Amino acid sequence: MKFFAGLVGALALASTAQAVTYDAFTSFDGTQGAGGFSYVKLPAGPGQPASLLTAPANCVVTADSCLQDGGSLPGVYKSDTAFNEGTYMVPDDRLLVHPGVSNPIAIFFTAPTAGVYDWDVTFSILDRSPSGVALASLTNVSGAPVATPLGFLNTPGAALSRSGTISLAQGQFFAVIVNAAGSYSNDSTGVNFTLTSAGVPEPGAWALMILGFGGAGAMLRRRLHTLGPVA
Repeated sequence: MKFFAGLVGALALASTAQAVTYDAFTSFDGTQGAGGFSYVKLPAGPGQPASLLTAPANCVVTADSCLQDGGSLPGVYKSDTAFNEGTYMVPDDRLLVHPGVSNPIAIFFTAPTAGVYDWDVTFSILDRSPSGVALASLTNVSGAPVATPLGFLNTPGAALSRSGTISLAQGQFFAVIVNAAGSYSNDSTGVNFTLTSAGVPEPGAWALMILGFGGAGAMLRRRLHTLGPVA
């Protein structure tokens, strides 16, 4: 009985591996790849290239850190304090994403390991006179990029949240997109984007489980030997 009690405890310990959460806002520091996220200017039309946003000398939107298209929009911005600027609010609890005249902005998460990821995204209008933004997700789990519309926002103060679960192989991506749908000058959009991977046993935990199952088998064999053949 003591052996089986110890085995149960070992298996419980092996199953408590921690889930990992990836947060675009908290990890954003004005560099590409921080926290597993990349920030991309998508092409305006077929046959045109996408490009990574870069760290400029000066942010077009007042912020503590940013990535943008050279010296102008589109761009992604993070501020440590909330304040009003022009016709929009600069938040301190989400990224400010501003698409270009005809170029959407995508926030890409690339899976560091294969697994199942729970994702959550909230978009919010930051401009007092919005003209509308179109929202979508993008992934390559099928082998080719596939975009899925998530909704549309064009009302001051409006917000939209979406969530789901996606299975990603190592190196596959899942992205969210903000696209201008009217006058891009008023398309400042707040974005919170997180993914949480399911916890999996570490290599040491797997070894502990294997040893536990092996020990259980040995114990059962000894008990059967002690009982002798069944009539």
